[in-house]
Amino acid sequence: MNRMRRSTILLLAALSLTVLTGSGRAWGQESAAPKFVRADFGLGGEFKLGVWTPVRLTIRGGTETLRGTVTLTVPDGDGVPSEVSTPPDRPCLILPGNDTPVFLCARIGRSEASPVAKLIVNGRVVTQKEFTPNATDAELRCPQGLGAAQRWFLEIGPTKIGVGDAVKRLPSDSGLEPVVTRLTDVEQMPTRWYGYEGVEAIVISTSKLELLRKLSSGNNARLDALERWIEMGGRLVLAVGANGSEIFDEQGPLARFAPGKLATMEPLKRTIALESYADSRVPVPNQGKAMQVPCFKDVQGTIEAEEPGLPLVVRTQRGFGEIVFIAADLDRAPWSRWPSRSALIARLLGLPTKAPDDGQSSTGGAFMGEGYEDISGQLRSCLDRFKGVRPVSFGAVVAGILVYILLIGPGDYFLLRKLKRMEWTWITFPTVVVVFCVATYWLAYELKGRQLRVNQVDVVDVDTQTGLVRGTTWANIFSPRMETYNLSLRPTEALGEQPEGQSEVLVSWLGLPGNGLGGMQSSGGSTIQWRRGYRFTPSLDAMDGCPIQVWSTKSVTGRYRLHWEGRPRADLRQVDELPVGRVANPFDFPLEDCLLVYDRWAYKLGTLEPGASVAIENERNRVHLQTLLTDRTLAVDPNSQHFQRITPYRSSSNDVDVVLREMMFYEASGGRKYAQLANAYQEFVDLSDLLDENHAILVGRAPKTASAGATLVRDGQPLGNADNQQITVFRFLFPVKTEKPTSPRR
Repeated sequence: MNRMRRSTILLLAALSLTVLTGSGRAWGQESAAPKFVRADFGLGGEFKLGVWTPVRLTIRGGTETLRGTVTLTVPDGDGVPSEVSTPPDRPCLILPGNDTPVFLCARIGRSEASPVAKLIVNGRVVTQKEFTPNATDAELRCPQGLGAAQRWFLEIGPTKIGVGDAVKRLPSDSGLEPVVTRLTDVEQMPTRWYGYEGVEAIVISTSKLELLRKLSSGNNARLDALERWIEMGGRLVLAVGANGSEIFDEQGPLARFAPGKLATMEPLKRTIALESYADSRVPVPNQGKAMQVPCFKDVQGTIEAEEPGLPLVVRTQRGFGEIVFIAADLDRAPWSRWPSRSALIARLLGLPTKAPDDGQSSTGGAFMGEGYEDISGQLRSCLDRFKGVRPVSFGAVVAGILVYILLIGPGDYFLLRKLKRMEWTWITFPTVVVVFCVATYWLAYELKGRQLRVNQVDVVDVDTQTGLVRGTTWANIFSPRMETYNLSLRPTEALGEQPEGQSEVLVSWLGLPGNGLGGMQSSGGSTIQWRRGYRFTPSLDAMDGCPIQVWSTKSVTGRYRLHWEGRPRADLRQVDELPVGRVANPFDFPLEDCLLVYDRWAYKLGTLEPGASVAIENERNRVHLQTLLTDRTLAVDPNSQHFQRITPYRSSSNDVDVVLREMMFYEASGGRKYAQLANAYQEFVDLSDLLDENHAILVGRAPKTASAGATLVRDGQPLGNADNQQITVFRFLFPVKTEKPTSPRR
C-alpha cells in the first residue's frame, strides 16, 4: 500500500514537472510571435511613384521556426490595393530570434501610401505591419514618393561626386526639380534590373576600392541587374582613376563594363582635353604630380575626349543604353576642387553644360490645364477614346439634372394645377422619377455600349547587332460592367516563336503623373474605397483579380525583353557624313510610313513591302530630323526676311501617332522647350541619345491586320475583339560603318 502511494506521488510529481516544463512559456515565457522591425523603400530611402520599387523588409523571429509567404499591399495609381509576394514554392525561413531580410518589388501609386506587410503561414496571417508616412520610428516609416515626372539620378560612392551641382543646370519647373540620391554601400543596389526603373542615370565612383570589392565579377545578381538595366535603356557613368587596374582587371568588380581591353596605367600629365570637353576656360588645379588613369586598347565606342594615345572619355552603346567611361576620380582632388566639375559631369550625362537663364525655365501652364504634366499622361488621354463609346460632357450632365428638377418640381406642380388634380402628384411624381431613371439607364448603354474594348500601342525595338528585343506596351481597357480581370501579356509573335525561358515579361498598371484629378500625387486620393484589391504573380508577369468599375477604364503597361536570332542585317556605311547602303523589311507584312533616322537627318522611305529593301542615297528624300519632328516651314516676315516657323506642339492633341513620335525622339525634337511637357515617367522610350554617326534607326509601323504587337491576355485568351484599336511601331537599330569609328561626337 505504501509502495503504491509512493508510486502515485512520484507519478504525480513527474506529471507536474512535465506540465510545468511544457507550459513554462504560457506562465512566464509566453510564445513570442515574429514581427516586422524594419522596412527600406526604394534606393537610399527614396523612390519614384508609378515604377517598380525595391523594398527590403526585415522580420525578427519569435520563439518558433516558421516557413511562410511574405506579402506587401500598396495602392496603385487608382488607389486600388495591389499585392506582391514572395514565391509560395520558396517559403521564407524565419528562425527564432534572428532578423531575416525579405526582398520584394512593389509599384506604389500614391504619395501618401501606407503599405501593409504580412507574414502568412499555412494560410494564416501570423503577423502584419502597416508602414505609414508619419510613423515616429524611422525604420517603420514609408517615405513620400518622388513625382513620376521628376528626373531622378543616382550616385554610388562614399562621397558626393558632383551630380547634384550638374543637374542644377537643367531648366527648373515648379515641383519638378531633379533629385539626386546617393548610395554609400553597394549592398543597397537592387538585385533586379527593374529596381532601377525610375532612375535616369547612375554615376559610380571607384576611388574607394574597398567599397566595390563586395562586388565580384562572376555570378553577382547586383551586377547582372545593373547590366540588364543598361541594356534596357539606362545610362551608366563610370569615373575610374587610380584604381583602374583593380577595377578593370579580368576578375575586377566592374570588368564587364570596361570600354576596351585594359593595357596599362598611365600618368595623366595634361587635362586640356577634359577642360575643352567641359567647355571650360578654368584650368584644373595643379595636383603637383601626374594622376594615374587606365589606358585601353581595342576601344569599343566613341572616344569623345583624349590625350595622345590616352582615351579619357569613351561612350559605348550597350543594348538600348550606354556606358560612359571617364578617366578621373571625380570625387577626389583636384577634380573635387575644380569649379567646372559640374559642367564636366553634365556633359557626361547629356545635360546642358551652361546654367539655365530665366528664359529657359518653364512654368508648365500650357499643360496643367489638360490634367497632365508628363507626355505619358497625354498618351493615356489618347488611349481613353474608344470607338463606339461616346463620352458625356459635364454640361450635358448638368443640363439633364436641371431638366429633372424642373420636371419633378415646377413642371409637375403647374401641370396638375392646370388640370386641377393636385392629388395626382402621387402618381405623376413617381412616374417621372421612374421614366427618367429608365431613360438615363438606356441612354447610358446607348452611349457607352455593352462591349469590352481595348486601345493599345506597342513599340518594339530591335538591336540588330546583338539580337536584343525590347518591347513596350500601353493599353487602356474599357469595361462595360463591374468585373475582375486576370491580365497578362504575350510578347509579339512577329519575331517567331521564342524558346521557353528566353523571354522576360513585366505587366502592371500605368499611373498618371502629377497632382491633377486622378494623378498619383493628388491629395484627394481615390474617390472609390476599394475593400478588395488584386495580386501580382511573384514573377510580376500577370495581374490576378484586377477590378474595373462599370463603364470605367484601366490603364496598363507591359515591358518585355527577348532574343531574336533571325534579326535583320543592314549594310550601311558613312560616305561624306551621310549613310549609304540598303535596309530591308524582314517581315511578311508591310511596314508603313518608314523613316531612316541617322544623326540629325531623316530619310522618308514610304511603305516597305514584305521582304523588300530600299537603297539609301545621299539626297533621296532627306530632311533635317528636327524640321520633321517640329513641322518647321520657311516663312517671310513683313520686312521680306526669311525665317523658320515652328509648328507648336499641341499638348491637347489626341493623335496617337503625333504623341508617340514625340515620345520616341523627345530630345531630338527640342525636349521640354518644344513639347512643354516632361518626359521622365517613360523616358526610356526616347532613343535620341543613340542618334550619332555610328547608328541608324529604321522606324516603321505595322498595319493593324498584321497583329504584330503584343497580345493582352485574359485567362489565357486575347482580350477585346475585332474593334480593338492597336498601333505597333518597330524600330531597328543598325550599325553604320564609319571611316573614323572613334572620332569625337559633336
